[in-house]
Amino acid sequence: MDELLAKYGLSLAAFLLSAGLIGLLIKPARRLGWVDQPSVRKRHREPTPLVGGVAMCAAFCSIALLLSEKPQGYPLLLTGMILLTLIGVYDDLRSIKPSIRFLFQGGAILLMILEGKVVLNNLGDLFGLGGIALGGWAIGFTVFSAIGVINAFNMSDGIDGLAGGLALIAVGWLVILALATPTHSDDTGFLLVLAAVIAGFLIYNLRHPWRTRAGVFMGDAGSTMLGFALSWFMVHLSQSDPAVMTPMTAVWILALPLLDAVAVMIRRIRAGRSPFTADRQHLHHLLLSYGLSDGWCTAILLVAASVSGAVGVAAYWMGVPDYVQFYLFIPVFLLYSVVTALIWKRQQTTPLAATSIGEDWRGSSAATPADSMLQPMSQQNRG
Repeated sequence: MDELLAKYGLSLAAFLLSAGLIGLLIKPARRLGWVDQPSVRKRHREPTPLVGGVAMCAAFCSIALLLSEKPQGYPLLLTGMILLTLIGVYDDLRSIKPSIRFLFQGGAILLMILEGKVVLNNLGDLFGLGGIALGGWAIGFTVFSAIGVINAFNMSDGIDGLAGGLALIAVGWLVILALATPTHSDDTGFLLVLAAVIAGFLIYNLRHPWRTRAGVFMGDAGSTMLGFALSWFMVHLSQSDPAVMTPMTAVWILALPLLDAVAVMIRRIRAGRSPFTADRQHLHHLLLSYGLSDGWCTAILLVAASVSGAVGVAAYWMGVPDYVQFYLFIPVFLLYSVVTALIWKRQQTTPLAATSIGEDWRGSSAATPADSMLQPMSQQNRG
């Protein structure tokens, strides 16, 4: 009982520390120019501090060290998170090339693999022919997959509350899975602390009837750090003995950001552009173009992410074979790609009528489709 109280007590401390650090950093960030400036390209109207990622990382690392149980290789998890947070801060302030970002992301992931021994060795029975052991391909596939998750979260950070909400939902499902396996109590403690620091950030970033717009952004510092942490736990929890999930469970938990990132990159490549070129083809941009407010758009996408995660967790607990989940996911991806591509194509040829579903939670009408299309994505979203 004392151990349980200590674990949840530290989670509360992590929540308060994350929220407190953000509150303390807002004014210094404004004075120092550590803000995302508004422009015709961005949706926010006031300089917004980019302190969320740093505060979450600092709070997580500080409280995680106080836990009595720690996962194997945890110093490397914290090192990778700190590294990507620092690179993200520089990217937020100065902007660096995608190749440089990938270099540092790959370095952090190699630390995870080679020193932390967190590597994706088996993909499960995806085709009904037996487990797929990666063997000599394991390191390369793990790097590829983790970079994909990191950048999927980076691309999702385009409207208030979305990236943080997606991360909190994913961590929440991992907590539920880990709690079901007592031997993973060390992972559960770390995940609870991670969920708490994200919740502390969302107090400032998520729109609701009492907050009209985000007071801070997480920036690339936050989105890449959270993507790395999720990659670590997704691989670790699916490859450990005993495992608490399969790789396909992870795919369903992360379905929304992964579907969106892959579909957008495919459309960019087919259009003869770099897959990392900025545009407004992401799902949240498409929803905004139909007149939905930022708050409603975020709410709809977070509900969808919760449902997809529930599908993956339920399928795992019910013993649904990996190949059934895989063959179901393929038509979901194809349907998503076709529908979003048609919506994007329609927007390029026919201006949509302004059909807002109501007032924005900030008290004013949602942006019109024309406004949404004329304003490229914000600094928050590199995708």
